Amino acid sequence: MTKIKNLEMANAISNNNDITINTILFGLCEKATYVPTGSRIKAQTFEYSPMNGERLSILLNSNIDEINRQLNRGIIVRSTPVGNIRAEVCQSADRHFLAVNLLRFSNFRYDPVGEVKFFRGHDAEVVSRLFEGQ
Repeated sequence: MTKIKNLEMANAISNNNDITINTILFGLCEKATYVPTGSRIKAQTFEYSPMNGERLSILLNSNIDEINRQLNRGIIVRSTPVGNIRAEVCQSADRHFLAVNLLRFSNFRYDPVGEVKFFRGHDAEVVSRLFEGQ
């Protein structure tokens, strides 16, 4: 499991008023909680091929109804073991909170594609379906 403090979007997550991050054992372990529901947050990273990364970017920049429509049509954005697009995802266990940061590999480092996207409530549940089974 990825630590939130090691993500590019660590500042955005820690500055979010709905998130509490506690470190224990001299910073070796961290526990992030989505305050409105008390649910624990898990951080993950996924990598995508250029084609699937662009598809994911387009979906994340769409409105929630379009994302839901595409998912209901059966669209799948598959991750790969190594890719040039990376998605950093922080998701609450109850799926009421989701944060996504897309990065593109260029000049031997990952640079953000845009801003960190935050989803709450029903929107988070819908968008979380993009990362199921990865």
